[in-house]
Amino acid sequence: MTARMQTICVCTSLAMAFATASARANLLVDPGFENNPTTNYFTVLNNFPGFQGFWGVEAATINGVDGPVVPPEGVRMLRMVSDGLIATQAFQTTDVTSYAALIDSGGATAQVSALFNANVQAAAAGMSIRFFSSGSWASPISAVFGNLVLDSNPATWEPVLVAPPVPVGTRWMVTELIYNNASLQGHAGYVDAARLVIVPEPTTLGLLTLGGMAIMRRRGRKL
Repeated sequence: MTARMQTICVCTSLAMAFATASARANLLVDPGFENNPTTNYFTVLNNFPGFQGFWGVEAATINGVDGPVVPPEGVRMLRMVSDGLIATQAFQTTDVTSYAALIDSGGATAQVSALFNANVQAAAAGMSIRFFSSGSWASPISAVFGNLVLDSNPATWEPVLVAPPVPVGTRWMVTELIYNNASLQGHAGYVDAARLVIVPEPTTLGLLTLGGMAIMRRRGRKL
């Protein structure tokens, strides 16, 4: 193989690695609330494996267009209302055992996001990603939260994003969508286009790049 061909092969491999990292599959099932019915949050959180891929909700329904609020993707969205306590929530569990090698190397980042909307001033929306060592609520490792105070324009969908490193030993994740009940003032809050991906953190990609450059240098010296 010529030096030029080796360089092309290594560069192509690196390009594919970067493309893969930026285009990971969404690990959430029905992230746009288009296809599956919801179930009770208690059921989901008490049986991670049995209800993986179901949205477990406290006080929410799947709706189409609701007054001035139009789904940003597809034809449906999640409509969340107060459950009478502090916050109204929706949860989905995800088995990430297939990512164990990357996670346990300390090189994985979880990118979790969703779009939020409310037809009321200063509604407080948020989301979290929770990490577990097994498929049970009784095995927590840690949790990371993000929040945003929304505008009152029903035509505006606003993103909330959290992107923490995945703790070593994580085997399950729980994505949580949240509205503060009091901030809704008796109105509904909406969610759509949820997303969960696991990607190598930048340092991992940097090592991959350096490794590729080292391969080119070693092979170049042999020619």
